[in-house]
Amino acid sequence: MFDALAELTGKPVYKYRAFELLVTLDLEIFQATRRLIVPADIELPQLHKILQQVFHWKDYHLHDWNVFDEKNREPVARLVMTDEDLSYDDKAILEASHKLSEFLPKYKRIIYTYDMGDNWEHLIELVRVIDEHNEESPYLLEAIGQAPPEDVGGVGGYIEFRKIMQNPQHEDYEQMKQWAGYWRLELSDWESRPRVIYRW
Repeated sequence: MFDALAELTGKPVYKYRAFELLVTLDLEIFQATRRLIVPADIELPQLHKILQQVFHWKDYHLHDWNVFDEKNREPVARLVMTDEDLSYDDKAILEASHKLSEFLPKYKRIIYTYDMGDNWEHLIELVRVIDEHNEESPYLLEAIGQAPPEDVGGVGGYIEFRKIMQNPQHEDYEQMKQWAGYWRLELSDWESRPRVIYRW
């Protein structure tokens, strides 16, 4: 409908402020990165859902957000999911109703950590501010590198898992392949192509 209206009027139907983000999951042996465009005023719980989708996580575990000051590398804020999480950190705040624009572009780095056991740290960096964005978002611009499967045992476990999955002759290959299900060593063409992220 928006496209039809834009074609009829010859003008964009809506404009809004957006952020281009580079999200990097450091896996030591390589990195999995995602470049995204999201509304500047997106709330953190919605951004969590987007990150879960583009990195193929299953949302089985807890997560948090840590905002850092570039000048002194000190943490500015830690945002958590529930009231129960606050009992472990009295300086933390609840993520609900907090928007990304509260922290960007004032601060340049946010670390989104998923699964406190495996400790998957995603570095979120602001690439640019788009003041009058007129395209649909959230939008995946680029996806490079496969993310680990759930519960693989952190970076160390993932490195060992990948070695096994790259060697069909390994004694544990069939067991690991069955455990991993639909997980593959590389992203498919569909997973890596630019697209609107609809389910968030």
